[in-house]
Amino acid sequence: MLGQDVGFPVPVGGAGALADALVARIRAGGGEVVTGTRVDHVHLAGRRAVGVRTAAGEHVRARRAVLADVVAPALYRDLVGVDRLPARLVRDLDRFQWDHPTFKLNWALDRPLPWTAPGAHGAGTVHLGVDRAGFVDVAADLSKGALPRRPFLVLGQMTTADPTRSPAGTESAWAYTHVPHGLEWDAGTVATQVDLVEDALARVAPGFRDAVVGRYVQSPADLQAADANLQGGVVNGGTSAIHQELFFRPTPAFGRPETPFDNLYLASASAHPGGGAHGACGWNAARAALAASGPTGAVRRALPPRRRWDRLLGGAPRPAARRPAP
Repeated sequence: MLGQDVGFPVPVGGAGALADALVARIRAGGGEVVTGTRVDHVHLAGRRAVGVRTAAGEHVRARRAVLADVVAPALYRDLVGVDRLPARLVRDLDRFQWDHPTFKLNWALDRPLPWTAPGAHGAGTVHLGVDRAGFVDVAADLSKGALPRRPFLVLGQMTTADPTRSPAGTESAWAYTHVPHGLEWDAGTVATQVDLVEDALARVAPGFRDAVVGRYVQSPADLQAADANLQGGVVNGGTSAIHQELFFRPTPAFGRPETPFDNLYLASASAHPGGGAHGACGWNAARAALAASGPTGAVRRALPPRRRWDRLLGGAPRPAARRPAP
């Protein structure tokens, strides 16, 4: 909403510049960044995370904590293992609800978009495709597992927001929309969805197709292939409906970065406040990890196990303190 109302802040030169800046900050502090290496297991010593194992068989010890920037089901089911989880958490994961998959189109245009609405020309983001009543139809189609015939789009004009993205007088643009779960994204389904998206854009920017000199399609299957966290093409780490937001995210009993295991934190969009280019999920996890490794954390670790964790993990609750006799 802020991007549409007050301007669209983006990294100069492309979104990769944001990742590069974060990596530079880590390295400046003496850290190391390793990419292209899949983690397939979190090592636990009792109730404490002590490191991870990579798919190549390398074991990496965690000095302070393991922050998992992966979706909650992958962390708990794949990296930790169901056999180590409290029964309540397993049941809640069975009811974990994903957000709708995303279908994204990216275009290189040899001219600005020919909008009929004057205000759209200078906007970094534009919302289009349906009116208020149309949202009802889109929601109904998604709930039925059908492709919305008139999709709702969020479109970004990246050269408008950052002139370094493409040569002067051209435009680099993308648009995404939500699609139902369970579709097979074969060539025919992809082509149908491309037509639906571009038809929606052509209705409000006549002649749009004549400006296209390049197109890159990212179906839900493509998104998952590029990033295993985007399971089924979802980008929000789970629905942000009220029943799975705030202290209900990712599940009611574990609605915070902490997990049932010491030194293991959920740092992905599956944690509050969900997806977005804000970094808040990782920020919350990092603050929790730093607090636990500090002086107050040492005192807390020395105390008996918290009753809630003990009960959820199957241990016997501590007896209630007895009052002294009068």
